[in-house]
Amino acid sequence: MRSKGLRILHDSEGKGLIGCVIFIVLFAIAIFLAITLGPIYYSNYSFESELKTEASRAGSHFIDDETVMKDVLDLAKRNEIQLAREDIKLERFAGQLHITVHYAVPVDLLITRRNLNFDITASSFVGAL
Repeated sequence: MRSKGLRILHDSEGKGLIGCVIFIVLFAIAIFLAITLGPIYYSNYSFESELKTEASRAGSHFIDDETVMKDVLDLAKRNEIQLAREDIKLERFAGQLHITVHYAVPVDLLITRRNLNFDITASSFVGAL
């Protein structure tokens, strides 16, 4: 005859309570990470897409660097990304505009605080990614 403590861990069909609890904990962690990190990655994806469009537009219309810088900062603000001018690098080479953006987003993961680093490169050159 089993003791009462072992009966709690296993039912008559052999299914264990510990496995169920572990699954629920892992599922809760996955949901927490999705809720915490999902919006950050979505904002980055949207910002990167809009930045590539902006680089193509600015390169083909020969827009000056100050206007491009202002437009990039506006794109970041629209996507709820905090950027400083120092995070943006504009280069013109052979008639092409190259924009490089490096920024970090702090993420609070309850037990630790980490920075997610993002590097985005956009070019007005059609063949560049």
